[in-house]
Amino acid sequence: MPFLFDGYNLYHALCKSSEELTHLTPVTMCRFIAQDMQRLRDKAVVVFDGRPRRGISLEIEPAGYVKIIFSGSASDADTVMESLIQKNTAPRRLTVISSDNRVRKAARRRRAKTLSTREYLESFIRRRDKPPPVSREPIAKRRGLAEGELAKWLELFDLTDKDSKDTAGMKED
Repeated sequence: MPFLFDGYNLYHALCKSSEELTHLTPVTMCRFIAQDMQRLRDKAVVVFDGRPRRGISLEIEPAGYVKIIFSGSASDADTVMESLIQKNTAPRRLTVISSDNRVRKAARRRRAKTLSTREYLESFIRRRDKPPPVSREPIAKRRGLAEGELAKWLELFDLTDKDSKDTAGMKED
């Protein structure tokens, strides 16, 4: 869980940031977070106060990037987040997104990174507007060996005769 979000804290900051986002639901916000985590190749946990509403699916696409936790009626999101921060085995890798001083203080005690909701939103917008990174590897490396190249390499290193058992199962593409 490299990213830990204060769900309603971020949700209210998003809704206040633009009139266009007033229709946004917490589940839709989690989909945006999942897309961001996919871009970052990371995972996130989003903690909300209370219980999930009936009939709302918590399946977030793209799948596997976001886990949603509700605090339940006996606790609150801040307490759950503090517990998750405390239990984290690699807190220096953890980034906590919240504008709540109590949560940020708990994160700093464990030396986790903290971002306010505004800071996260600004970085999210910058990442969203950037094109995806281009691979710096040559195309030939991604494509693999061309037809006939395997035989040339085996011959060059004199591996064709004495290693015929090892190379017999190799197929050239």
